[in-house]
Amino acid sequence: MFTLRQTCPHCAREVNFRLYSISEYRHRQPAPAGAVNSGPSVQVRSYSQDTPVEAFGVSTCPECESPILVRFSCGYGQLQLCKTSGTQSEWRYNGEPPKVIDSFPKPQMPDSSPWYPDEIREIFIELQEDVQRDRSPARIIVGCRSVMEVALRKLGYEKGNLLSRIEMARNDGILTESMKDWAHRVRINGNEAVHELSATHEQAKELVAFIRLFLEIAFVLPRRVDSEMHKTDPVA
Repeated sequence: MFTLRQTCPHCAREVNFRLYSISEYRHRQPAPAGAVNSGPSVQVRSYSQDTPVEAFGVSTCPECESPILVRFSCGYGQLQLCKTSGTQSEWRYNGEPPKVIDSFPKPQMPDSSPWYPDEIREIFIELQEDVQRDRSPARIIVGCRSVMEVALRKLGYEKGNLLSRIEMARNDGILTESMKDWAHRVRINGNEAVHELSATHEQAKELVAFIRLFLEIAFVLPRRVDSEMHKTDPVA
């Protein structure tokens, strides 16, 4: 058995992937367009035990059972041991772990814009990771409500309760009508999650997606526009 420890790109858990169908990764430069290629499709190489090679293998996550392809590098002798271990369950690979080069699909990284307010960035990163890991939806939704409350304060809406601040942001054009409705949904669902401790993963996923959009429009987009305007300002 041959395993590599990786973060699953589907459920974001760090697990041991058992690799199957391990093969050497052979590649060559493509022939120029229109050229007649009479040579071998892959360059023939001579190998020693320490010859560096690249290889790939497929696996499924032991937690969520989703597929992944892993590309790695090691010595040629190492690769032969990996292949044997990958096809024989009673043969466990105990050598030096190969170096992982890449994997597909790639893990989805949480949004962490430098233009998010400092008070929001870390907690919002955690909320996105919580959604990926299917953690407590009630806690995620309460976190979304807190992020929105702090974000509105950073935008200058400090007086009144959350309901009135959402309405003021709508009246000032910070929120569109549909965004206002979603903001109230965050407020209401957040209150319910605090008192009832009941929510669904789908609700948590939807509200995190809305908070991401809200932060993008409220904090990131204005900075991007300002940056582009400075780039295009004519020189006096």
